[in-house]
Amino acid sequence: CAFRLVSCPNTNCPETFSFKYSQQHDEECGFKLLPCPSNCGMSIPRNEVHIHVRDKCVLRAAECPLACLGCTTVVQAQDVARHLNEHSDQHFLFVANRMMEYQTMIKKLNAKMQLLEEKNAKLELEIQGRTAQVSTKKDTDVHSNEVKKLTKRIGTLEGTCKTEFKKVEQDRRSHKK
Repeated sequence: CAFRLVSCPNTNCPETFSFKYSQQHDEECGFKLLPCPSNCGMSIPRNEVHIHVRDKCVLRAAECPLACLGCTTVVQAQDVARHLNEHSDQHFLFVANRMMEYQTMIKKLNAKMQLLEEKNAKLELEIQGRTAQVSTKKDTDVHSNEVKKLTKRIGTLEGTCKTEFKKVEQDRRSHKK
């Protein structure tokens, strides 16, 4: 019967369907094993083929692990170790050149750091000088306020003294008469 229920024969596939749709399901089933499109000899579930081709296939294109240092060679993944062994002299030069670049960069950074440390020391001295000036100005302001208060008090006392001297002078004149 074309409508009898059957289970998918592919490992890990949980699907159940009518026998009539067996061929259609087989053409779409993510668990059906397919040969590697790169012909590495592996059979991979349909839903993992793209991962295999991109990340796992020994025949995929793989750049040299030292590409970041300048090696532009692209080989099959299975040949990376051989490439590293066969081109170790060239790779050593890439590493040595990068080390020289880093040493130059470190020297420049050290020189810049020294200049910044010197500038920082000058700025700290300037801050100390300004802080002392601010303290002196505050002290001057305090003393200036005290002088103003004393001047006002002296003015008041002088006024009082004049008044008292006038009284004394009047008393003296009145006693002379």
